[in-house]
Amino acid sequence: MKPVLAGILLTVLLAGCLPDDYKMSVDSQVRDMVRDREQAALGYTPEVQAQTTVKPTPPKKAFDRIPTTAVPPPIVPPMQPAEVVVPYGQLGPGLREQVTTQPAFDAGIYSVEAAMRGAAQRLQLGPPPLLDPPMRFDLFKSVEFGVQNSRDYQNQMESLYIAAINVTLQRHLFEPIPSASINEEYDGAGQDVRYTSVQRASESLGITQQLPYGGSVFAKQMVNFVDVISGPAAEGEQASVVLGGSIPLLRGAGMINLEPLIQSERTLVYQVRNFETYRRQFAVNIATQYFTLLNLQEAVINRRLNYQNLSDLTQRTQALYDAGRLNFLEVQRALQAQLFAESDLVNAQEQYQGGLDTFKLFMGMHIDQVLDVVAIELDVQMPDLDEEQAKQKGLRFRLDLKTAEDQVDDARRGVDVAKNGLLPDLKFYGQGTLANRPYTASTALDNRNSSYDAGFTLNLPLDRVAERNAYRVALITLEQSQRSYATARDQVVVDVRNALRSIRTARVALEIQRVNTDLAQRRLEYANELLKAGSGESRDVVEAQSSLLSAQDSFNAARAKLQTAVLQFLLSTGELRIDPSEGALGRALDRAVTAAKDRDELSSYQMSPGRTVVNPGK
Repeated sequence: MKPVLAGILLTVLLAGCLPDDYKMSVDSQVRDMVRDREQAALGYTPEVQAQTTVKPTPPKKAFDRIPTTAVPPPIVPPMQPAEVVVPYGQLGPGLREQVTTQPAFDAGIYSVEAAMRGAAQRLQLGPPPLLDPPMRFDLFKSVEFGVQNSRDYQNQMESLYIAAINVTLQRHLFEPIPSASINEEYDGAGQDVRYTSVQRASESLGITQQLPYGGSVFAKQMVNFVDVISGPAAEGEQASVVLGGSIPLLRGAGMINLEPLIQSERTLVYQVRNFETYRRQFAVNIATQYFTLLNLQEAVINRRLNYQNLSDLTQRTQALYDAGRLNFLEVQRALQAQLFAESDLVNAQEQYQGGLDTFKLFMGMHIDQVLDVVAIELDVQMPDLDEEQAKQKGLRFRLDLKTAEDQVDDARRGVDVAKNGLLPDLKFYGQGTLANRPYTASTALDNRNSSYDAGFTLNLPLDRVAERNAYRVALITLEQSQRSYATARDQVVVDVRNALRSIRTARVALEIQRVNTDLAQRRLEYANELLKAGSGESRDVVEAQSSLLSAQDSFNAARAKLQTAVLQFLLSTGELRIDPSEGALGRALDRAVTAAKDRDELSSYQMSPGRTVVNPGK
């Protein structure tokens, strides 16, 4: 017994030196191999290192099944629906009566009348009046529909579900595992054998329990029946109850045995964070596309007014030319501006329809479904934070950053697991059996017919190349995870700073474009007055009209950018809470609430063609 204990003690002492020795061994082999391959492939040997600088010892919190997550405090909802009356009107001109087209060649094809007649024919190809009532979505209805129907949203939910399924398996492995089997067989033999034919039956019923810190125990009951059909063999029943188990003392012992369960539990938390991050990004993406569509709507309206104004300008310059107050060059300039305006209007209509199709695809709506996007008045809460405060909030509340930090702990545990794999296999085992005596019933178990055995098995680590490589890879993985966390931390700071700059820029741009739009409007009015007085040129009106259109587009873009920049800032700092109890945006993202609504009601959500009250927040 003393030599055995001495050998075990010596093995344990040597095991403490093995990890560094294995690391040096694998580094030596890899270094020579890389240099040889570099020389053969490149003709020189650039330096390749995999340094170990991060302490691999996992902290106590690395073994927590549910890592802590900082929850931001409740804030004022960033966007709330306001009780306003929003006018609704059809987008695009209605179908006009068919106009007889001109012949292929017309002597007056370059006249003002011919150009205006052609414009009327082309513009009738704009969006026709809709026969069936369309689905009309504001921002919150769009979010509700997307949550219920988006394919990508469904994929994200399924990923979270799969992660939870894996946890159920790992938990089940530490529960009592029952087993049962029944075996029936028929044996036959010739005359020289002690039996001619025998029927055998065996039943087994058992249960196994995996231990938290390694090893397992089991209990099994077995019964064998022998029924002699022919021959001199004796019939009988043999029954036994076996209790046993084995416990590792070195390799596979301790918290290492819980690693699959711990990692699956933590992975589930990571997936929950990922899903929440996705939901927040999903809401921002819906809002961004929604505001973009509103901009495109405004662009169509503005270009329709622009075309009408330039069409009126053409007629006025024609009248002034007929009165001898302008030359025909001014008429041609006005007509050319009108044609450009017509082209811009058609392009704006096509852009809106294309954006609408993209929006429907993102929400999971059928592409052929008729949809109108309806504007809604929003109360946008501007963040009042300086750069340092915003940075600290992002570092505390960003879910992806917290996951990156926890994954460093996972890598440290991985080093521990790989290091444990380098140890010898030393196990304690034991087993006891209680059976019945010969020629007695299977239920008559007798302790006089019992047996037991116990002992140790030791397998020395003479071949640990695979484990050695796994240990070295674990050390490198730890270094990579530490660098990934540092990168993620810096990225959070960059995101927060960019979001703050975007808000500041959008606020300034919105104010500038508000003044710019007002100035362009007054400039256009003044240019028209000069033209009426005969002291101006059509060029001044065209340029003023173009400036007004550009200013209107810039104003709408700045307004949409400010609204999305606020959401993006909250997303960057991790404060975009979408709790159903904290605002309309959270309620719209709550599938449990939206799924309870009647799908037919959602499909038939309509507004009157005149004016309607838009207040989906209630």
